[in-house]
This record gives sequence, C-alpha cells and structure tokens, in this order.
Amino acid sequence: MKRWFAALVIAILVLAALVWFMPARWALPWLQAQLRGVRVEGVSGTVWEGRAEQVSIAGGPQLGSLAWTLSHRALLGQIRAHVDLRQPQLRLQGQLERASSTQIDLSDVTLTMAMSMLGPQPLLRGQPQGQLDLQAPQVQLQGYWPMQLDAAGTWSHAVMRTPAGHVPLGTLRLAVTGQAGVLHATLSDDGTGAVQTAGRLSLSPLGWDLDLRLVPRRDDPVVRPWLESLGKPAADGTLELRYRGGLAQWNTTRTS
Repeated sequence: MKRWFAALVIAILVLAALVWFMPARWALPWLQAQLRGVRVEGVSGTVWEGRAEQVSIAGGPQLGSLAWTLSHRALLGQIRAHVDLRQPQLRLQGQLERASSTQIDLSDVTLTMAMSMLGPQPLLRGQPQGQLDLQAPQVQLQGYWPMQLDAAGTWSHAVMRTPAGHVPLGTLRLAVTGQAGVLHATLSDDGTGAVQTAGRLSLSPLGWDLDLRLVPRRDDPVVRPWLESLGKPAADGTLELRYRGGLAQWNTTRTS
C-alpha cells in the first residue's frame, strides 16, 4: 500500500513539474487552434514565460516577435497574460485576460508605431511619416472588434509625404472612445504645422462617418497642391472632406 501511495505521489510531482516547466513548443498546436488565422514560429521558453520569433496573420503581414508571461491561474481556466509584441517599427504591449470564449479584456495597452508602416494612402494622396504613441487603459474585444475602448495618443513629427514634397503637420492629438461597438475619434493639431487639422470619425462594423477640415496656415507651394489633390478648397484655402459608409467616395464642400 505504501509503495502504491509513494508511486502516486511521485507521479503527481512529475506531472506537476511537466506542467510547471512545460516547453512552449509543446503547446504550439493548441495555441494555433485558439488563434485562428495567426501563425506563430520560432517558439522558445515555457508555456508560462516564452517567446515567439515571428507572429504573422495568414495572408497578411508579419507582426514581429512576441514575448509573454502567462499567469499560473490558467490551470484554473483563468487566462491572464502580459504580452509584448515588437519589431523595428512597432511595439505593442499590455495585459490580456480572456473573459469568455468570445471576449478578451485588455488593460494598460501601449502602442508605439512608425507611421511609415501604413505605406502610401491613396485617399490622402500621400504617405504618413512620424511616430504614433497611443495609450489605452481599457479595451474590451468581442471577436477581435473593440466593443469598449478608451484611448488617447499623439502623432508626433507628423508629415505627409506627397508628390509635391513634404507637408509638415506638427503634432496631432488623437482621442478614441467606444461603447457598444461604436467608436468615436477626434483629431486636432498643436498649432505648429503648416495645416490646421481637425477631424471627427465614427466607426462601427456597419460603416464609417468621417469629417476632416484642413486649413493652410500660410501660402506654401507644397501645401496647396496637396489640398487641391484632395478636393476643391474654398477661396481662403480651407478644405472640408466628408466620407461616409463602406468604400464610398470622398465628397468635398466649400466653407461659407
């Protein structure tokens, strides 16, 4: 009887050690099944503290390396982790908790991104430059869509690279809130750029509603061609843009 009991204790200890120090690569098939459409490569470390050399989206871009620390409460079904995704032009980190099979709660999220990653933007007739720094204390995701969101940040050294040259926009301030899956964002500049910039955006799975107002602060041979490529400015150079719904068209209106 004592031998059977000793064997059982040893088996439990071995199993506990295997779970505690389980290599992350052993859990990779399960992880791939949970993160549908996400590809993970070069996994090292343990399930509880590990690293992936490359994370990418199927048919999409490579996102960079990923480091994580997973709470041992996962053994009780409570998935809580700190994640750190990075590449030379991007870093995203924060706390993650799976509230249900379809809901993920994020907290203390910070994002640093080189705006050049966005590439040329045909609708804006240029390519953004500069750096985006965004902080989001709380985010609630439902099927990867933000149902609730509170975020604020800055686009520093903002520049729009256009065929006519570089348009300096100064520092732009961004604020985003979201309730019930509907996001509202505002954009404004700090007064140092060549263009006074103000915008409002409403976004949901059903469509867009964007208002953008651009006013040149001075007569600039680069700014005017850029604004004219977007639409027809008013006599004082002001350009107001309105974009609504899906992939509709840009409409311009003159200010009174």
